[in-house]
Amino acid sequence: MKTKIKKIFKWGLYYPILTFVCFELALLILGYRRYQTVDYQVDMQPAYAYLADDSLGIALKPGNYSIVLNNAVHFDAIHTTENRRFTPGATPDSNKAKVTFLGCSFTYGYGVNDNETFAANIQENHPEWQLENQGVIGYGTVQSLLQLEKIILEGETDAVLLNFSSFHFMRNSLSQTYRKNLKLGYAHSSESVDTVMADAKFPYINSCDCEPQFANWSNMHENWYGREYLASINWFQTMSEQYKDAKLDEVALTTCLFEKMQKMCKQANIKFGLVCLDQTAETKTLHANLPSLPWLDVKFDFEDDTQTFAPHDSHPNAIGHLTIATKIDPFLEKLLRDE
Repeated sequence: MKTKIKKIFKWGLYYPILTFVCFELALLILGYRRYQTVDYQVDMQPAYAYLADDSLGIALKPGNYSIVLNNAVHFDAIHTTENRRFTPGATPDSNKAKVTFLGCSFTYGYGVNDNETFAANIQENHPEWQLENQGVIGYGTVQSLLQLEKIILEGETDAVLLNFSSFHFMRNSLSQTYRKNLKLGYAHSSESVDTVMADAKFPYINSCDCEPQFANWSNMHENWYGREYLASINWFQTMSEQYKDAKLDEVALTTCLFEKMQKMCKQANIKFGLVCLDQTAETKTLHANLPSLPWLDVKFDFEDDTQTFAPHDSHPNAIGHLTIATKIDPFLEKLLRDE
């Protein structure tokens, strides 16, 4: 009886624990570590400049805000009653060509003042246009598609310029990696983020029919128990997430999104162009998949600390926005001019 109990103890408890400990030590020796959140702080006055949205995930909350990133990057932002970023000089006028900018935090101008975004720079150069900045932090192409549907329904614009980044591939499929970044990233913006975002639903697609699916904030992502303490748990969850993400053809899905948006704009007699902010192997493939889409490669260097807020933040600074505006300006002029 004692021998049997010893065997059960060895094979049921001792050996598994020993194996786990050895595996943990091996991972540590190889350089793997427990999961650690990126030290990123956002302070807003008044608190929380964003609203939960049941189809776009988040929306801008109207008001005047003072925002500080990592105790170093300060900017002021006005969100209009239409839930847009304020663009100085963009006065409504039926005689002006109206251009709508779609995109993420780069388009929104996270880190710079209202008059320093690349939309504001272009508006200043072209008082004959009316630019509307509909960029929102965290947005991908699926949100842009939903925004475009509303724009066309309301007949609001003459041209749409979609500002794309390689970061958007994972956002369009709502990959496991992005779910983690999204959930943990927003946690830095407010202590009450889970309450504020309770009703948020983030859109994504999983097939080329481009029919949006929606993920609730509450079950967006959750770390496995022990991930923050043990390298082994972090390794197992990371491998699981990477396996799921590897099955996604994010470039193909994004290609379908742009094809649909281009077709929608053509049917509505709206000029449509794509500005690719950074260039990667994936964006090159995407470009090759869309030969008829007006396309601009900005090739912005997000590693250039003279044009970003590095080391405090990776978003373009005022110089970076001016650089982007300088490249977009002639592209947009041609887009509006071409029949």
